[in-house]
Amino acid sequence: MIERTQALERIATARGLLGLALPLAAGMGVGFLLHFINRLMLGWYSPEALASSHPAGMVAWTFQGFFVVSAGFVGTFAAQHHGAGEDDEAGAMLWPALWLGLVATVVTVALIPARHLLTIPFGIKDPVVAAGMSELLGWYLAETGPIVLMSALSGFIGGLGRTRLVFWLSAAACLVSIALNRWLIFGGLGVPALGISGAGLATLGTSLLFMTIWASLVLRGPVAARFGTWRQRHAERTRLLRFARFSLPRGATEILEMVAFLVFSAAITRLSTAELNASNIAFQIYLLVLVPFIGFGQGLAIAIGQCLGAGRADLAWRTSRVAIALVLPILALIAAAFALLPGQLMGIYSFAGPGADAATQARWDAVVTAGIPVMQVLALGIVGDGLHWVFRMTLVGAGDTRWPLVVMVSAAIVTLSIPVWLLLTLVSPSTLAAWHLTVLSASYAIFVGYTWTISLVLFLRYRYGPWPRMSVRG
Repeated sequence: MIERTQALERIATARGLLGLALPLAAGMGVGFLLHFINRLMLGWYSPEALASSHPAGMVAWTFQGFFVVSAGFVGTFAAQHHGAGEDDEAGAMLWPALWLGLVATVVTVALIPARHLLTIPFGIKDPVVAAGMSELLGWYLAETGPIVLMSALSGFIGGLGRTRLVFWLSAAACLVSIALNRWLIFGGLGVPALGISGAGLATLGTSLLFMTIWASLVLRGPVAARFGTWRQRHAERTRLLRFARFSLPRGATEILEMVAFLVFSAAITRLSTAELNASNIAFQIYLLVLVPFIGFGQGLAIAIGQCLGAGRADLAWRTSRVAIALVLPILALIAAAFALLPGQLMGIYSFAGPGADAATQARWDAVVTAGIPVMQVLALGIVGDGLHWVFRMTLVGAGDTRWPLVVMVSAAIVTLSIPVWLLLTLVSPSTLAAWHLTVLSASYAIFVGYTWTISLVLFLRYRYGPWPRMSVRG
C-alpha cells in the first residue's frame, strides 16, 4: 500500500507525469508520422495523389474512429482497476474491447465494395483525384480491424502504466511502414511503382504485423499470467454492458464530431486544386504538432484513472494542474512558429524541387500563396485545441464520457459545419477580400472559433463538474 501511494505521489509531479505521458505523446507523434510520411511520399509521387490522401483518410476515420477510440478506452478501465489493486478485473475488461475489434472488422470490410459511393459527397472535380481517393479509402477500410485490435491491446498496456513499451512498438511500426511505403510507392527490387496502391498495401501490411506482435505480448507470457488476459476471454454480460456504458459514448464523440469535420472538408474540396492542396498541407502540419498533445492527454487520462481508482481525488486535481502548466508554454511557441514561419513549414511538402520546371514551380507557388493565411489563422487555434485535450482527457480518465459527447457534437455542428456552409453559400469572395480574407482562410477562422468554444466549455466542466467523484469500476 505504501509503495502504491508513493507511486501515485510521483505521478502528481511534473517529472512523474512526464515519465508516464511522454512515451505516449512520442508514440502518438510517431504514429502520426507514419501517415505524415505516407502522404509526403504521395506528394512526391504526384500532386493528385497528395490531394486524394487527406479526404480518403477523413472518410476512413469516420468509420474507424468510433471503434478505435472505444476500444482504446479500455486503458481507463485498466488504470482504475490497477490503481485499486484489482489486476484480475483489469485483465477481464480487455476482452470487451477485443470483441469490438472483431465487429469493426466485419463492418468496415463490408463497406469496401461501396467505397466509391462514400466519395460522392466531396464533389471532387478532378477525376484523377476522385479515383485516387476511392482506391486509398479501400485500403484504409481494410486495415480497420487490425488497428482497432491494436488500440485495445496497446491501450490496456498503457493503462497499466507501461507506456514505454507502447512507444517502442509504435516507433518500430513507423520504421517498418516508412520502408514499405518507400519501396512500394516508388518501386524497386523488381517491384514496379505502385503509387497509391503501394501506400495502402504498406499501411495494411504494417498493421497486420504489429497486431500480431501486440497480441503475443498481451495474451501470452507474464502479462497473461498476472492479469489473466487469456484465461478470461469469455464474453461476460455485465462486463460487456459496463464497457459499452463508458466506452461507446467516448467513441461516438469521435465519429459524430468527425461527421462535422467531413462537412467542413467537403466544403473545402469544392475549391481549386491549389487551395485543396494548401488546406491539406496546412492541416497536416497542424495535426503533426497537435497529435503529441493528444498522446500526452492519453497519459494524463491514465494518471487520473490510477489516482481515482486508488481513491485519491486530491492527486488527480494536482496532476491535471501540472499538465496545464507543462503544455501551455509549448503551445505558445508552436503558435509563434505558425504565425512567423508559415511558408517554411509548408516547404516540407514541396513537390517543386531545385530542378523543377516553371509550370511545377508555379503550381507550388499557388499552393503556398493560398496556404500562408491558413497557417497564420491556425496559429490562433493551436493553443485552444491543445488545452482542450488536457481538459477532455482529464474527464475521460475519470469516466466522464457522456456529457462531453453532447458538448463536442453540438459545438462541431453549431460552430463549425453550419457556419462554413453559410460562408460558402452566402458570402462573396469580394466581401471577404475587404477583410483581407480568402474563402479558405475564412473557413479556417471558423474552425479556430470552434476550437476555442470547446476548450472553454470543457474547462467549465473540468472546473465545476463531478469527475473527481466518478468511477468506471462498477
